[in-house]
Amino acid sequence: VIHKASGVYDLLRVAWAIDEAEKVLNRRLVQQDGTVIHCKAKVTRLNKYSLIMVVRDITERFRRFEAEKEVVSLVTARKKDTEANQFTRHEVKNGVLAAIGIYDGI
Repeated sequence: VIHKASGVYDLLRVAWAIDEAEKVLNRRLVQQDGTVIHCKAKVTRLNKYSLIMVVRDITERFRRFEAEKEVVSLVTARKKDTEANQFTRHEVKNGVLAAIGIYDGI
């Protein structure tokens, strides 16, 4: 889960509030120019007064994941449309064949 956009200060504030020995945080950080970057921060608590935090920029990974989700959504929609069209053509064809059979019988 990626939380709302914030700054590095907010990320540090959240990290200091963590009581666990290790925790991974996913955050959107806003740069000074307004650019939003997606980050994953691994926080390791050393003791009451110190911690280590490693922050990685995962923006490209996030964009790739969102693009893959969009492709899967489009492929699924196209497949559903294709199946619906095949069913419709089959029903129309059966109706036409039935009408021809009735016409031939007259």
